[in-house]
Amino acid sequence: MSDEIRPSEAPAHDADWEALTRLVAGESDAVESAAVSAWLATHPRDAALVSLVKTHTEQIAGRSVEHVDVEQALAAVRRRMTDTPALRVHRGGAGAAPAVLDSVHRSRFGRPGVWRWRGPVLAAAAALTAIVVGLAPWKSRATDAAQVYATRVGQRDSVQLPDGSVIVLAPGSRLTVASGFNGTHREVALEGAAFFTVTHDDRRPFVVRARGAEIRDLGTAFSVKSDARGAVSVAVTHGVVALRDTMAGSPAPVELRAGDRGTLHAGTVAVARGTVTDDDVAWTRGQLAYRDASLAEVQADLRRWYGIELAVPDRVLAGRTLTASFHSDSASQVVRVIALALGAEVVQRGDTILLLPLSPDFTPKP
Repeated sequence: MSDEIRPSEAPAHDADWEALTRLVAGESDAVESAAVSAWLATHPRDAALVSLVKTHTEQIAGRSVEHVDVEQALAAVRRRMTDTPALRVHRGGAGAAPAVLDSVHRSRFGRPGVWRWRGPVLAAAAALTAIVVGLAPWKSRATDAAQVYATRVGQRDSVQLPDGSVIVLAPGSRLTVASGFNGTHREVALEGAAFFTVTHDDRRPFVVRARGAEIRDLGTAFSVKSDARGAVSVAVTHGVVALRDTMAGSPAPVELRAGDRGTLHAGTVAVARGTVTDDDVAWTRGQLAYRDASLAEVQADLRRWYGIELAVPDRVLAGRTLTASFHSDSASQVVRVIALALGAEVVQRGDTILLLPLSPDFTPKP
């Protein structure tokens, strides 16, 4: 297979802006954290702003506010810093030249999203504190209307709900928060994949609906993921959830505890006890890790992460499983590894990548 695979490309996005956000929010994996920290080490003014945001959010969280939305705080600061006219701080009397806060420039990461300052860091501290403090009280309010959060192909994002629950959305996913959330009920709908860290409330259970599955929190952290067959998989990393098939109208949910995986497909819930590992949530750190994974799961992930439509028309080949891991690999590298692992050859037809059984005269390309 050559590097001529050309999956549909997602629009360019602020990759380093998201990386900075994850670093401040404590969501970066080791590789990303090291890369961003190394860049900040050579850009002291940018590092000072990141440190300032982190310090103020930690101070607020340490007082009476339970949760602070770091991403919203950083976004507000970013908007404030790129407003026209720029923030001007006069020093040394009326005749002194103002210090100007520049708008966003393109960093050596190659994308917009890192700030460049002229003038003292403390000039922006008061405005920054006001922004962060002003964002904190939102956490206790109920949502009056349904809210939708969506990610593009290849883009992860995190969402903090008014009850303090935090959801990490996988690429190509969509989360709908029901109107009235955090009032009389707490209910969301998911298309794609997400990891939930739920603030437990006995009076108002947290409910996730995904493709006919109802996942009810009993005080826990868990991931929910749909595959190319329409199956929904729930992997519990902490606490307990109840999984129920709403399409079949079954009144009896299946209880899943930490380490358990439940998969709902074609009206049947299959449970694997004690099989969940760190690999099941590696995607939250930007890594795809598979251990005897079905190709239906791999197909869904490739669509979300790379925009690749992977087709496996051969039934024998489609029944095989994959054990592999990928981190920052290109689409071509990922497909190449999958083909080698499954003993298949790759054929591209338009926007679709076909995995086919090896022909007798097949010779893999270097």
